[in-house]
Amino acid sequence: MQDSLRPTALHAALRFVITSEIPAEHKAVLIEVLTQTLRDDATAELRRQTAEQMHREWQEPELVQLKSFLQDRTANSWQHADEGVMQLAAQLRRDPRAIREKAVELGFSASVDYRFAKMRKMREQAAHEE
Repeated sequence: MQDSLRPTALHAALRFVITSEIPAEHKAVLIEVLTQTLRDDATAELRRQTAEQMHREWQEPELVQLKSFLQDRTANSWQHADEGVMQLAAQLRRDPRAIREKAVELGFSASVDYRFAKMRKMREQAAHEE
């Protein structure tokens, strides 16, 4: 069966089973199996789309938005860093890991990872004490 026809065929089979005169114990099993198969296919498709989004090329408007959001922003806690990443991920429709990776690549580590922000702060304090 072609992948493009699979969901249609599964839905048709589910409708057939629901409306047929199959004994109840067999009907329940068939409905459960078909429903689970539809869910599994939907989950697999969602994972495929997510992987595709994560690895697609970055466009210039996305980079501009990423840079302007992270410019002069330093994470002041783990939650603050995660909230910023999640906000960008939603705006750019990208996986949070892809946002974090690109931010680090562009030199915005302290904006998306509290460890780097803490290290930067400690270095700045040490420099002021000298």
